Amino acid sequence: MKKEGKTMKPLHKIFAAALSALMVMAAPLAAQDDDYGGYDNSTSYAGADAGVGINWMPQGGFSLKIPFLGTPEPNTTVENVMSANAKMIMMQGMMAGNPMSLRQSISIMVAKKRVADGLSLEDVVESMDLRANLLNMKKVGHSTPWKVIEATTGEPSPKLEMISYCDIPTMRDILNYVPEFSVFVPCRISVLEDAEGNLWIMTLDWDVRWMDTSPNPNKISPELREKALMVRENLESIMEAGANGDL
Repeated sequence: MKKEGKTMKPLHKIFAAALSALMVMAAPLAAQDDDYGGYDNSTSYAGADAGVGINWMPQGGFSLKIPFLGTPEPNTTVENVMSANAKMIMMQGMMAGNPMSLRQSISIMVAKKRVADGLSLEDVVESMDLRANLLNMKKVGHSTPWKVIEATTGEPSPKLEMISYCDIPTMRDILNYVPEFSVFVPCRISVLEDAEGNLWIMTLDWDVRWMDTSPNPNKISPELREKALMVRENLESIMEAGANGDL
């Protein structure tokens, strides 16, 4: 593809080049071994003041020109932006610059905290439920798959439970903006037992601030952005309560 006499690189190659640079910088951190004994629970959330802010603008350099499409009608699905084959090409191009293993790649999508010694799974769930109630996060689900595994296989299984909490009005606002987000709600926190008997609390780590540097002008409203941030901070508080056994 050419423009004004210059050859333009395919978009997936631009993505791959950019991500390669980022991943090379992240490689020393990604290569570190997990040290359960010294795990720092504060690493599960960047903090309220992290990031460049909603008004960030690139200073010079390459800038994508993307049109503003207007405010979408509530609760309307998004048209496919690429074919399945194009998505495969883009994702494999991005992964070509990823120095992390599959385990590490999955791990960075998760926020996790180690539970303090001496607390039982029941203690953890009780503390999370109490904190969620204080934060007006409604408990909408609780599953115990470890019991199903034991009943099915006849073998002991490490404990694993999933508890779902939800800020109901914010969930409805987010689904009005992008119905596809339904695959991520309600917010789910898992409590699991590892091979050494340690309990861990985990949730999907998604922070709306990651999109602050996107060149696309079709952005979430400031009001909904703040609500999404509040949900993320509430989840952090619920996990913290569970990890420490706070009442």
